[in-house]
Order: sequence, then C-alpha cells, then structure tokens
Amino acid sequence: MAAYRANFGDLLEPGLRKLFDDEFKDIPEVYSSIFHVMDSSVDVERDSSITGFSLLTQTAEGGPISYEDPIQMYDVSYVHLKYTKGFKVSEELVEDDRYNIINKKPKALARSARRTSEYLAAQVLNNAFSSGTGGDAKYLCSTAHPRADGGTAQSNASSTGVTLTETNLNTALLAMRGQLDDKGMKIGVKASKLIVPPALEKTAQILTQSTLRSGTADNDYNYYRGIVDVISWDWLTSSTAWFLIDSSVHQLNWFWRIRPEFKQDSSFDTGMALFKVRMRASRGWSDWRGFYGSKGDGSAYSS
Repeated sequence: MAAYRANFGDLLEPGLRKLFDDEFKDIPEVYSSIFHVMDSSVDVERDSSITGFSLLTQTAEGGPISYEDPIQMYDVSYVHLKYTKGFKVSEELVEDDRYNIINKKPKALARSARRTSEYLAAQVLNNAFSSGTGGDAKYLCSTAHPRADGGTAQSNASSTGVTLTETNLNTALLAMRGQLDDKGMKIGVKASKLIVPPALEKTAQILTQSTLRSGTADNDYNYYRGIVDVISWDWLTSSTAWFLIDSSVHQLNWFWRIRPEFKQDSSFDTGMALFKVRMRASRGWSDWRGFYGSKGDGSAYSS
C-alpha cells in the first residue's frame, strides 16, 4: 500500500512526542552461530559425497597393497530462492516528513531481512523431525539413517523424545560420540553447542554452567560445566525440543547468493518514491552427522 499524506497525518502533526512505528532493537543474528554460512556465485550449489576407507590392512613385507573402492553416496542441491519486500511513499510526504520517520524505513526493511533469515534457518530445526528429507531420504533427525555400505542403520534422534535433564544430556552426548561414517568407522563427533528454545534456556544454563551438580545435595563437581555452549533461539517453535551439534563436523549450510541489498527509485509519472530490499539464499544440510535432536515431549519417535 502506498503512503499518502492522509494516511500518515501523524508524521506531520506538530508537537508529536514520539512515534513508535517499529522502533524495536535490532534482531540478534543467531543462525550464523549454528549454520556454516558461505557465499555462492552460481544459481545452485551441489554437494556430492563418497565414503572414506575402512581400517588399514596388515601387509607382509613385499606383500601386495589391498585396494578399496570408495562408495558413491548422495548428491544434495541448494537452490537459491529470492525474497523481497518494499514500500512506496509520495514525494510530498517525504518532503514534509517533520520527524524523519520515512528515512528510518530502510532500517525497518533491514530488520525484516534479518527476521526472514532467522526464520528460514530455524525452519531446518523446526522441521527436523517431520519435513524436508536429506540425501538419504530421511529427516534431519531420524532413528534409521541408512549406511552406504549396507551396514546397520544409525540414529541421531531420541526414540523416546527424552526431556532435557542431566541424565538425558549425557545419553545424547554419548550417542553423538558413537556416530559412524558410511564404512562404519568412528569419526570423533563431540558436541560443542546445545540449542534450545527460550522455555529451556534456564534448564540448559543450570545444567551446563553450575559449578556443582544441579538438583543434588552432594558436593559433586559438575562434569557438564562449560562442556557445550548454550544457544537459546527465539525462532524455534517447539517449547520442548532440544538439539546438539558438533561445529567441526555438522553439515548444516546456509548459502548467500545475494546478501540483502537495498535500493531506492522513483516513478516519474506518479511522483512516488520506491524502496525495496532483495536477497537470494538457500539453506539445508548435506549430512546428518554431527547433529542430534530430541523432541523433548516424552513421546515415541520413529522415522
């Protein structure tokens, strides 16, 4: 909708003390502390993976080398989508804007772009148990990720939706350390970040920041103190789900094809001033390893 003098009479009202109009603090950027953020120079980014190798074979002096062929795994595509928003105002409104409100609107567009980025990135976690399959045709959090070599399927999700407690945190940490590659080899996964919704922030901080063990009368050292960084993300929709990631292993990716760009133009015939923001981006994951999740609601989960 275009803004005319009649629509924004308050902007021209002398003595107006304050007009709130989206005067909120800047939205903190959280997604970049979770995802690997990269720039892209092509329309579609593609990741293709192959397995590593099994253990070396003991070989006698002068004996032949044992050769092993890697196995082709999955191809994953990141298709950049375009996101835009704009507004337009009359020349007269811009000229008579006593309180410089119109000039603040591009900053409001910047906030909108930041919110959009957080929302889009959080969708990956919000849908981790229910939508959006990866290269192995499974959800990001699955109890049955197949192995390329035909070995036993692996899980990176709680099959019982365990809540966030000291015991369950320990179970999850050990489960991550047990994650294997597609040849059944250990890959040394070790969680570095605990991602929670605001409703679990207090619990997460007590578990990982208390000097002594929480909820006990014993004077025991808190083994979990500082073992992971807590990230409380306002954009998570579940109040119970929680996640662990190993920042050096996980493959959650965000690609910027075009970072948010702001442009201004005018219409010669109508005298309207035009403002817009545009960005192109994609997000997703190339592999599930280095990631673990629980729905945290105590219900059975299998997918």
